[in-house]
Amino acid sequence: MDQPYTAGANNRIKFAMYHQQWTYGINTLDQLGGSGKPVLVTEYRPEMKGKIFCPACGCPLFRSPEEKDNDRGGRDAYFAHRRGIKTECPLRTKKAEGKQYSSFEEAAQAVQDGKLVVVRGFLQDRPVVPDKTAKPYDQTAVEDLDGEPVDVPISRHTGKKFNLPSKLTTIRGLCRNFDQNLLKYYFFPNAQHAHLLMDALRWSHGFGETTDTPVLVYGKIVGVWDGGNGNPWNVRTIHLSFPKHAGYADFSFKTTVAIADDHSIDKNAIGRVALAFGRVVVVGAGLALRNLKWGEIALLPEKYENLINKLDLQ
Repeated sequence: MDQPYTAGANNRIKFAMYHQQWTYGINTLDQLGGSGKPVLVTEYRPEMKGKIFCPACGCPLFRSPEEKDNDRGGRDAYFAHRRGIKTECPLRTKKAEGKQYSSFEEAAQAVQDGKLVVVRGFLQDRPVVPDKTAKPYDQTAVEDLDGEPVDVPISRHTGKKFNLPSKLTTIRGLCRNFDQNLLKYYFFPNAQHAHLLMDALRWSHGFGETTDTPVLVYGKIVGVWDGGNGNPWNVRTIHLSFPKHAGYADFSFKTTVAIADDHSIDKNAIGRVALAFGRVVVVGAGLALRNLKWGEIALLPEKYENLINKLDLQ
């Protein structure tokens, strides 16, 4: 009988890829990610047995226990790799200090294959006017621009850096194909390591202090408030769900009315999930990411909300 490598409580496989025709060792991960369906543990059905795979390495998975919500010890059901198939998979182990590469060629190949994204920065201004008749995330705004090559400290050799191609990107760009991007490595500005996007994400609930460097934060919108007289340059405060602890009253994202409107982040977005990149600072009685620019904030597409809410990210 298959046994997991890790206990359910520590398992990092938050979702499986379900595919009826995909075969491990024959088909590619791109095919699995392109036409497979992400399935949460709670969405698993017995007819999926033998047809679920690890989204990071493609190894066949099993659900333990297969049909019940908990095992005999009371632990929640979880996905695990099948024993006997060895793969280099970042989800087999606990959250690491980050991905390092043994050579420039290995790192450059990861960039070329789309497995590593070096983010030089996020777009500060809107590059083109979005099509106002289009649905969110179907708009024509540029999401990525090629940046200058940058030195990145991701070598296994202490002190060595690799000069790699970079991107000027947007949070909205990260939200496209979010389920696939979760398992790509990203090197963000001011970072010391390349991390899986899944590991870089921080939940607003998990904060009790400020940060010295920018972080990628997500949270559920519980309120939207505009300062001033509704001018496009006035500040819009987007309040996120936040337990009152550590002496702080709330947690918010702050940007301009114009930028928020461009991303459909208004009172109609209450209940949705928003992401932003910036330093966590004290503003009044609460914590906030403030002065967010055009590429530093976005709504998560609704189709991914169930997924991110089940990730147990901190």
